[in-house]
Amino acid sequence: MDSKIAPEVAEAEFARFAAAMDLDVDVERMDGDDKENFTKQKRRVTRAIEHGHLVVDDKGQPIFTPQLGDTSPITFFEPTGSALMSMDKRKEGENVAKTYATMGEMTKTSAARFSAMNGRDLKVCQALYLLFLS
Repeated sequence: MDSKIAPEVAEAEFARFAAAMDLDVDVERMDGDDKENFTKQKRRVTRAIEHGHLVVDDKGQPIFTPQLGDTSPITFFEPTGSALMSMDKRKEGENVAKTYATMGEMTKTSAARFSAMNGRDLKVCQALYLLFLS
């Protein structure tokens, strides 16, 4: 797939998102695993920006447009305590359900939206979720 956005522009948009949401992006202070995971998630997000599937709005919120299935845009809002509490509504061991419930709260949609999503789109949404929670 050809890029629509230059890599340096995608990097700048990622930096704007990270600053607006007060994300810890200081890789020099991360241990090996954290650095590796952060780099992986950042790459997924910047790649989605490069391909035109993800934009950062004027508030710094990422808006992702899935490529397959329900292609209506999804805004990722900064998580609230309520979003994190949605994990408590699931049983122990239901880790995927907990993740999707929290993602549904963060996006003001539903867990079902993510459970029906194709892998290529889901990976970007999960990357945003992980960046918010790291």
